[in-house]
Amino acid sequence: MLDTRRQALSSASRLLGRELTLLDEFTAGQHATTLLATDGEDELVVRAFPAHDDAALREAEVLARLTRLGTWVPHLVAAGTTTVEPVIITSRVPGRVPGTELSPSMMATEMAAALARIHELDGDGLRPIPATPPTGDSAIARRAQQEWGDLDRDDPVLLHTDFWCGNALWEGERLTGVVDWSGAGCGPRGVDLAWCRQDLALLGSPEAADVFLREYERILGRPINDIAAWDVQAAARAHDRVETWLPNYLGIGRTEITADVLRERLDEWNARL
Repeated sequence: MLDTRRQALSSASRLLGRELTLLDEFTAGQHATTLLATDGEDELVVRAFPAHDDAALREAEVLARLTRLGTWVPHLVAAGTTTVEPVIITSRVPGRVPGTELSPSMMATEMAAALARIHELDGDGLRPIPATPPTGDSAIARRAQQEWGDLDRDDPVLLHTDFWCGNALWEGERLTGVVDWSGAGCGPRGVDLAWCRQDLALLGSPEAADVFLREYERILGRPINDIAAWDVQAAARAHDRVETWLPNYLGIGRTEITADVLRERLDEWNARL
């Protein structure tokens, strides 16, 4: 891990043209090595991805579309132009991971308001999401595959695609920002809604998932009539890998969660669908 951090700082320093010093490491994610660093004046966030991964390039493209969100989102400082050493440097968004004292219902209300703002943005030209049906042979995967052709893809918006509590930053009970935009795309708003609902269920609160949906619908001014179909799609994509998400939850301090707990909560959520 030390070598990974050192390599990320070295790549970022070369890209920026000045030396960066490590301040901290963010652990709520596995896709990238994410560091807080300083150049002696400003605090910056460095995200280094595996070699030949185009995530840094994709995130740089998306960040240019998010300026309407102001300090809620990172602002691009520099990004590598190749995938040999994929790294992106951004401003730091205020806040921290959600505290364990934050109730899921409060979290749901704040995240619904944030997602409503995100979905006001134009995603035209970004990669289409979802591009293919879920894979797998589980009962929920087969159901999602059968329903794939019936999904309503009208009214596409800019999607985050990994909108869960660990990609939101908080100051007390107030959401202050949303990070990790490398997977953003364009598609139906139900993609983000279902993913966040599932996360709230994995935190142990299906009730908060319903609070989240009601608040989003209140802000939008109309119901999301196909949310059940998107819940099935999200569940199918989680079924074969939910245990692998444990480091993400431990990274935001949810030490009460285990791989078995994640599986049990997902199965309980799926039984509702």
